[in-house]
Amino acid sequence: MGELVSRTTTTAAERRADIIAATIRVLARDGIAETTTRKISAEAEVNQATLRYYFGSKDDLLFAVLQEMMQTTREVVQAGISSNSDLHDTIAESIKAFWRHVETAPELQVMQYELTLYALRHPESAWLAKQQYDGYCALVETLFQHNFEAVGKQSAVPFAELARFVVAGLDGLILQFISDRDAMRARRDLDHLIYTVIALAEERPLQQ
Repeated sequence: MGELVSRTTTTAAERRADIIAATIRVLARDGIAETTTRKISAEAEVNQATLRYYFGSKDDLLFAVLQEMMQTTREVVQAGISSNSDLHDTIAESIKAFWRHVETAPELQVMQYELTLYALRHPESAWLAKQQYDGYCALVETLFQHNFEAVGKQSAVPFAELARFVVAGLDGLILQFISDRDAMRARRDLDHLIYTVIALAEERPLQQ
């Protein structure tokens, strides 16, 4: 009986993950305006009743997509950090690891901005936009706090403020990049952002 329950639970979790992955593909390919539950069901190869069983509403499904995107970001950033890096290198590596992800799949960034604008245009879904940015800021804040504590140092700027600055800076760079796809310029600008973040954390003069 225990094995049967375990297999059933695993199958349900896999089906849920498949639906989320299918939703991301449809959103990235067609945009949120053209994304329907019918398209998602077809992409996931499930009927709409199954879709409603796992996700009661469209907002529930979009929230699951945001959670999946944040988890992917967390894994990408952590995988890009070397275990023997010093604090400066860790900050730089984590931000650059995320940026490589941006360059690899810019359509996912477009999708996330569409989700944000969709949420802001619909009062009943506005919480999704706040949840998205709260989630990314919390992720960056936790990352900074862990890295500073690991080397026994303190940031000159509160971690929450530093995290919001990083997210805001990356937001601007992403919007420019998905508009002009100038990767070389984006990387130069990213280096300036990284230098500024380190300078803020250490309260050193902003000059090179």
